[in-house]
Amino acid sequence: MAELVILNPTGRSRTHQLGTEPVTMGRDPNCDIPLDDLSTSRRHARIRFENGTYYLEDLGSKNGLVVNNVDTRSAVLQSGDEILIGAVRALFREDANKDVYSSVIIAEEPTEHEATTFIGDSKALVLSQRRLEILYDLTDRLTRLRDRDDLLEDAMDVCCEMLRFERAAIAVKQPKGNLVDWPVVRNLRGQEGELTVSRTILSLALVQDERVIVNESDQSILDPTVSMVRNNIRSAMCVPLLSGDRNLGVIYGDRVTTGTTYAQDDIDFLAGIARLVTTGLINAQLMEEQKLKLQLENEMGMARQIQTGLFPAKLPDRDEVKVAALNHPGFHVSGDYYDVVELDDGRVFFLIADVTGEGVAASLLMANLQAAVRITLPHCTSTGELLTQWNDLICANTDASRFITAIVGILNPATRALDLGVAGHHMPHIVRPNAPCTNLSAEPEYPLGVIEDVKFESTQIVLDPGPCTLVTYTDGIIEAMNDEAEQYGTERTMAFLETVADLPPQKMVDKLRQDVKRFSENQPQGDDITILAIHLP
Repeated sequence: MAELVILNPTGRSRTHQLGTEPVTMGRDPNCDIPLDDLSTSRRHARIRFENGTYYLEDLGSKNGLVVNNVDTRSAVLQSGDEILIGAVRALFREDANKDVYSSVIIAEEPTEHEATTFIGDSKALVLSQRRLEILYDLTDRLTRLRDRDDLLEDAMDVCCEMLRFERAAIAVKQPKGNLVDWPVVRNLRGQEGELTVSRTILSLALVQDERVIVNESDQSILDPTVSMVRNNIRSAMCVPLLSGDRNLGVIYGDRVTTGTTYAQDDIDFLAGIARLVTTGLINAQLMEEQKLKLQLENEMGMARQIQTGLFPAKLPDRDEVKVAALNHPGFHVSGDYYDVVELDDGRVFFLIADVTGEGVAASLLMANLQAAVRITLPHCTSTGELLTQWNDLICANTDASRFITAIVGILNPATRALDLGVAGHHMPHIVRPNAPCTNLSAEPEYPLGVIEDVKFESTQIVLDPGPCTLVTYTDGIIEAMNDEAEQYGTERTMAFLETVADLPPQKMVDKLRQDVKRFSENQPQGDDITILAIHLP
């Protein structure tokens, strides 16, 4: 086992155990061994292990390295080598038979005043009865639901009042990366707005989850960092905000006008406050997430209301033709679309379409199609011509990952002639009382938006005399699943329609939807469901 001992002028030292993984050193808090010294570069040097040997390498630093009083950019390390990293002295030792700690303070002689102390997170808190009572009284104050910044300002008031901090701050880690925000800062800003606090202390709390005490005696400064000397820090404490294995940030406080010595129970008390603040932070985050969820639900509700307005407000209900429909989105808004328009000559235009995917993106493409339908319908003479124009529009405005399957028809109730166009959609059914349910036959075409410059064709069909209902739907019907992962399927759909063939179209539609829901049992609706039924007497 090897170790690197960071030496201080007072004789005290920090020891870092070295393994087989590379170890970086420098002023950057993200270095494996952070060095709070202005003469060191942000990433100054690295120690790596290879074939049983440790190598020291300069990482392009400004001031270089010195090993055993010799300037160098790289060196093979031997036990006992003295290293100068900027202005920081270190000793490399091998075969160190010591217990392993991530950061250890070794004192050559006992001192009257405690200096910098690093306390691992696993160490239990030791608190007096009075301070336990204070924490109990603070529980509701620091954990109840409220805005994050209000919570942290209140927490800072508590820390400054209870622990007599003259300067203090709370840092909160950003959701991604290693950056932190400083929502609360008291008297810690320099003339140019910089934070006048030791990066080493912050790194130990933010990265290594350690609780840190820094104290100064009246006669000498023990284990000083450059930041401590430059900013005249007399005593300081820093604790992490821990939630399980997550480090949410830190609370830092110090004194610069008096030499008050912080003790073990002081930092334990601050750690107790930090635990309450952590709970309050999580509650504030949950409250914010709940606000966003409610806002999203309100916006989705408005979007659904607008979308519902795009569907026809009134469906044909004449002696010669009756139409019924329903649309049940799988989410807040639907990627399915249906439309029915009574033309001036008595014919009925109808359309059912299914946009790939669900949710907002699919609903926006559906709204785009609805606008295209209403613009092109008065100027086209066949369903094939309509599909061709819609395909050109969709190809020009979306990529191939978004496409639309559709059935479009123009029905003349008087002659029972049907102009039918199919764009990648399953065929409509014809349902007759006391007769098998059958499929209409038409030339299948590609879905809309898949291939550019396609000329769609239409199929001319004359429906046989007698009562019949044309039924078409989106794949939310046939792809509905039960607890055994079976799909409702086309065959089950056609068989059920035969049992309701004598019902009016609206009841037929409602009964089919109910049977699909019964079949799915406890399974959630996985896709939008739309059904359209057109009845001829």
